[in-house]
Amino acid sequence: MDIRRRLSIRARLTLFFVLAIAVVLAFTGFALIHLVHRSLMTGAANQIEGEMATTQDRLATSTMPKNREMVLPMQGDVVLQVTNIEGTKVWAASSAIANVPVLARPKTDFSSVDGLTFKLVRNNATSSTLSQIDQGQVETITTTRGPGLIYGFVYGGSIGHSNAVLMTSVTTSFPLLLLISGGLIWLGLGLALAPIEAIRRRVAVIAAEDLSQRVPMTGGDDEIARMARTLNAMLDRLESSSKFQQEFVSNASHELRSPLTTLLATVERAANDQSNTDWSEVADTIMREGRRLDVIIDGLFWLARHDENQIEVERVDVDLDDLLFEESQRVRSMSELNVDTSAVRPARVVGDPAMLKRMIRNVVDNATRYATRELRFASTYDGSFAVVTVGDDGVGVEVSQSPRLFERFVRSDPARSRTSGGTGLGLSIVTEIVARHGGTARFVPVDHGTLIELRIPTGVAGA
Repeated sequence: MDIRRRLSIRARLTLFFVLAIAVVLAFTGFALIHLVHRSLMTGAANQIEGEMATTQDRLATSTMPKNREMVLPMQGDVVLQVTNIEGTKVWAASSAIANVPVLARPKTDFSSVDGLTFKLVRNNATSSTLSQIDQGQVETITTTRGPGLIYGFVYGGSIGHSNAVLMTSVTTSFPLLLLISGGLIWLGLGLALAPIEAIRRRVAVIAAEDLSQRVPMTGGDDEIARMARTLNAMLDRLESSSKFQQEFVSNASHELRSPLTTLLATVERAANDQSNTDWSEVADTIMREGRRLDVIIDGLFWLARHDENQIEVERVDVDLDDLLFEESQRVRSMSELNVDTSAVRPARVVGDPAMLKRMIRNVVDNATRYATRELRFASTYDGSFAVVTVGDDGVGVEVSQSPRLFERFVRSDPARSRTSGGTGLGLSIVTEIVARHGGTARFVPVDHGTLIELRIPTGVAGA
């Protein structure tokens, strides 16, 4: 099983840091032992050289007995042994190794200063003494008895003892330090991750109960504070989306229920009294309400695809003035309204022809629905924007409150009501199409009637 599934992030981070500290401590311990050992060896070598130099000066002028071994005084942990040049007979030795046989024999070594090194003589007579020796040097010496060899050793196992003590200290203290570090890291990570766990628990409660709640802010501008702000912003969007979805479903259900109720009531009434039923009126009612259902379903389907970003915006040249002329002919053919197109001027944009045609038609249908005698179309350029206006001479709207009319399922009361045949989706589709083309839609104040203005960038196809 993957370690990420078996261990929490707190445990994984603790393990990682403990392993990192263990590597650092191991390297530090090795370096410390090595440096201390080198320091002890260097100090011992300097001490041996000093004692050997002093002894050489002494034996070069002092008369040495010929028939017995001369005992030399001890200086610290250094012992000396002076032999003949062949290394077969002891002439003098420190008191700690007095009467001990020859401990080493000379060997040629051209890498040393004197060209000499030594080899320890290991036998039953020297074994106990050699066990106390850690380091040694050999040099030639001139005495009153003639040339000889002087050996210097560190005696008493002081270097080995120091190394052993250091090794024991390192192997004992470093694991303890590692254990303490691991505990502190575990506690520190627990404190650092506690706000994240609190946020997680709060988000779980919010998701299950109430989207209006928010996660607590920790203050500051660290990663946890930024995560809390991001989660709260996401919850704001989720709450808004949830409310919008609930309102949308409720409004859509209400809008669909009205024509269905009318259809069912008409059919039921006709079925109960077939002989006295005006079937022409029934047919007209069914066709009218059926068309209304079709418009509502088509609008809902378009908005659903828009919300899911499934509508692609085509980039081609579209003449908005041609669309206005087409709509003027359509309105004249289906009503007795006068359509004034004298202010229509060339206005070309780059955009989706189907969407822009739907936009113009929805605006014209909205104006036609509430017009009394006349519609007014206009188009022109305003800098980098193409501007289209559609006006009617009906009951006007309160311009200060008009932005809400571009919301879904919203109508103006009392004149612009459901009885006029609107679905409350036409202008919301208009504002979505305009927004997709980088433009704006708004109601413009006029002395009489209503005027809608559409502004679309001439060269921008998608927002």
